[in-house]
Amino acid sequence: MRTILFTGKGGVGKTTLAAATALRCARHGHKTIIISTDAAHSLSDSFEQQLGNTPAPIVPNLFGQEINALEEIENNWGEIKTYLNALFSSQGLDSVEAEELSVFPGMEELFSLMEIRRYGKTGEYDVTIVDCAPTADTLRLLSAPEVTSWYLKHIFPVQRTAAKAVRPVANRILPFPFPGDAVFAALKKLTSRLAEMKEILEDEKKTSIRLVVNAEKMVVNEAQRSYTFFSLFGYTVDLIIVNRVLPAAVEDPYFDRWKEIQETYLRVIKDSFSPVPIVSAPLYSQEIVGVPLLEEIALSVYGDRDPAQVYFAQRPIRIQKEDGGFVLLLHLPFVEKAEVDLSQKGEELMVKVGPLRRTILLPRVLLSRKIQGARFDKEKLRIVFR
Repeated sequence: MRTILFTGKGGVGKTTLAAATALRCARHGHKTIIISTDAAHSLSDSFEQQLGNTPAPIVPNLFGQEINALEEIENNWGEIKTYLNALFSSQGLDSVEAEELSVFPGMEELFSLMEIRRYGKTGEYDVTIVDCAPTADTLRLLSAPEVTSWYLKHIFPVQRTAAKAVRPVANRILPFPFPGDAVFAALKKLTSRLAEMKEILEDEKKTSIRLVVNAEKMVVNEAQRSYTFFSLFGYTVDLIIVNRVLPAAVEDPYFDRWKEIQETYLRVIKDSFSPVPIVSAPLYSQEIVGVPLLEEIALSVYGDRDPAQVYFAQRPIRIQKEDGGFVLLLHLPFVEKAEVDLSQKGEELMVKVGPLRRTILLPRVLLSRKIQGARFDKEKLRIVFR
């Protein structure tokens, strides 16, 4: 299954481009579903058709779904949520406060994104297009599989073993309910699902992110930060789409300064994201809603090309053999050498880039070797193992 995630700063037009791409994929003969993980769903508005929590046909080969986040939370978090409710209530919180605190920020988007895993397992669709939440929320939810996989490997077995040993005593002396086996089982099931989703997201041959930007300073800066994050966590960006570019036909002097600004940032975008392909969509004189206009903008972006193809597949993290040892290459665009910090503890390699931090579990081939040196050069961190 081909999976394409659309994200970008709020208001850049990512929902429009995601909808147009899905429509074009369907026209190319791919059975396609487009899902919205953004709490502020707007797919229904784009297609001028009411969509809900179950896939609904839009045109031949195309289905749409606006995920009900509350239902997904109950499906994936219900057992744990019930325990947390009881825990908070035992500490004197009223039922409303306990209910609110038992669901952590970002869970709606995260559990909505888990539909990717479900469709990947069923193979029901050829292409899944995901209209993600704005960039900041997308960054948070895309890091969740990494964090939970680490938790499942390192912390969960210890907690569960300790819980079995102390539960008989704890339930008698503690002023709050101690988690039962059902809670641990639910947590293990959840973290396993997130680990499966992580595998799908990191497969550069099948999954990629498309960044939607406008030719404006704040939008471009946020896109650069996002691209660094995606690279650090091993996610592939295969296309940059510059939306709302002023057409050459606009000759009114009022827009002359806007054209200069756009030209400046179009050059910045080209220099910044190369060799990732960059395409553009023009600014329209009307709101892009409805199938005809979505097809028109899709044609302007993709032409006759298949939107489902992988346009660029450079893996952000690679390991290659070199001079009797191995080199781990980590692509870190828009980063200065002084921002990078590196340390190793056993099988874990800790990479810190400014405020971002990632723990990389080293593959077996590197575990018997030690870091001989590291060098940051031309947006690549080279770590040598001997």
